[in-house]
Amino acid sequence: MKVCAIVCEYNPLHLGHAFQMEKARALCGADYVLCLMSGPFVQRGEPACVDKWTRARAALLAGADLVLELPALFSLRAGHDFAFGAVALLDSLSAVTHLSFGSELDDLEYLRGLTAQETDQQSVLMKAALTQGHSWPKARALALGMDLPANATLGVEYLRALERLNSPIEPVVVKRTTLGKDLPASSSELRLSLRSGDWSVLEAACPVDPAALTRAALEIQSGPAELSALGEIALYRLRGLDAAELAAYPGMDEGLEHRFLAAARRCTDLNELLAAVKTRRYTLARLKRSLLHVLLGSDHAFLQAHLRPEYARVLGFRRTAEPLLRELGRCSRVPLLLRPAELRDDPLYRLDLRAQDLWGLCQKDPKWRQADRDLDEPLIKL
Repeated sequence: MKVCAIVCEYNPLHLGHAFQMEKARALCGADYVLCLMSGPFVQRGEPACVDKWTRARAALLAGADLVLELPALFSLRAGHDFAFGAVALLDSLSAVTHLSFGSELDDLEYLRGLTAQETDQQSVLMKAALTQGHSWPKARALALGMDLPANATLGVEYLRALERLNSPIEPVVVKRTTLGKDLPASSSELRLSLRSGDWSVLEAACPVDPAALTRAALEIQSGPAELSALGEIALYRLRGLDAAELAAYPGMDEGLEHRFLAAARRCTDLNELLAAVKTRRYTLARLKRSLLHVLLGSDHAFLQAHLRPEYARVLGFRRTAEPLLRELGRCSRVPLLLRPAELRDDPLYRLDLRAQDLWGLCQKDPKWRQADRDLDEPLIKL
């Protein structure tokens, strides 16, 4: 049995994602395509534009056979930790044979060459760039003498994680392409168009059935979920902490905790807060991720207690993939979770519950604002 995994967000799913699934399946002759998808929040530190069940169903309609959820603790990490968490979960399933990722650079051997430990000279250059105020991604690019596209950089992190775990999973690169003339080339560009309620762009850039699903969800939500909806909650939380308490959370170091606390006392909304804290060195994605860790209560001690995903949460599957589920049930080294209530007392899963509840507070629809919605939503079966 050949199983090709794709780590994804599908925020929202578009034609490029559907192309990757189809191409990856063909390149490795996969019997099944497994999507490991971020849940309520994505790696750039923002709420997913629509709920994870809509996105999981869209993935199944676009060609996936099984959709698992990447726990929130790992979906809200910097690139190397995000990649390691995802690959560690896929490796622990013991049934995944291939890992596909999209990259503007599709030369696998070249990308593998970038996984090597940085030289002493590169370390010196990186430290100098950081001292000058550059962000970590920019400092690394300057040290390497190249500015890799974001997806290629993440691809290198997947390869590094596979090496670190000595995993037998084989990487497969699918060259990223644009969706076509006059259409958004990425999910971020597509989301920008959705904020204006331009459904024609969604319908042109996405497969038919996923587009209809996404549009229906967005209409109920009155548009994509926005982090700014959590502004009052964030300000209240920050104003109740001191510097030592805030420094216990990921990313809150090098004095950044003091910038956050000072801004929280004079700013009145989240966008103003982030603008006040932002410098050339700290990317908005890093600031947003750190803030969400504070809101979720996932401090350094929690991260150290949960270094790898400890279960595989199933969001949905095609009935034709039942042999794959049986195989995963037989050989996975972590529990395969089909009934969320079974783990409701597990600390890592309780963080997922809090993440879903926090995402719900970004919505106007009363259904999503209720607590513990994660325990009530039925498993998707197509």
